[in-house]
Amino acid sequence: MKFLKENLLDHLQRPEFAELHASLIKRSYKKGAFVCQPDVGENRVFIIARGRVRVYLGYEDKEFSLGILTKGDIYSTHTGTFVQALEDIEILMADIHTFRQKLVGDPEVTKAMVRVLGDVLKTSFSIIDGLAFKDVNARLAALLVNAGRRHGKSSDDGSIFVQLDLSVEQIARLVGATRQTVSTLLNDLSRAGLISRPDRATFLIPDLAALEAVGGIGSH
Repeated sequence: MKFLKENLLDHLQRPEFAELHASLIKRSYKKGAFVCQPDVGENRVFIIARGRVRVYLGYEDKEFSLGILTKGDIYSTHTGTFVQALEDIEILMADIHTFRQKLVGDPEVTKAMVRVLGDVLKTSFSIIDGLAFKDVNARLAALLVNAGRRHGKSSDDGSIFVQLDLSVEQIARLVGATRQTVSTLLNDLSRAGLISRPDRATFLIPDLAALEAVGGIGSH
């Protein structure tokens, strides 16, 4: 999920934000580390300076992905979600008081925050829809289609490469299934010619519309 069409980091380079930019705290996290977890740590706002993080909800042994933040995206540590580094990352962090004082009235930041809320709500409703109406195969196909639309790169023949960078176990948690079930379904999709995996982190989707039909996107 790319929350911003503009890069907020570039916006903050403007002279009027010099004081704020100087006050931002740079923090680095290794792949797999948590930037924040529910009810843990301080209430802060952060901007991704380098790398990607995953935002998700966790309940018992299940995980529900709300999106992936990349460079220039803004988020908060007190949303009740897990934010985990998908690779080595750097973030710029500010306390809530500084953020409110310096940025809340800025129209670009306001637009960024609205996009975050809108996309998170849209994904949340999609999760609810999937759990209520779709079987595991449809949820898996829908996950791959959404990843392809948001993060995929098109090739000359129309196929789409998407670097999901999630293990089968992680994918299983996202769709509310066991690792064995997801592994079997991925093999079924591959045999049907709907996907292939050039490597463990990458999916090739030859025909997004065909996979979309399996996922039943927009059917509820």
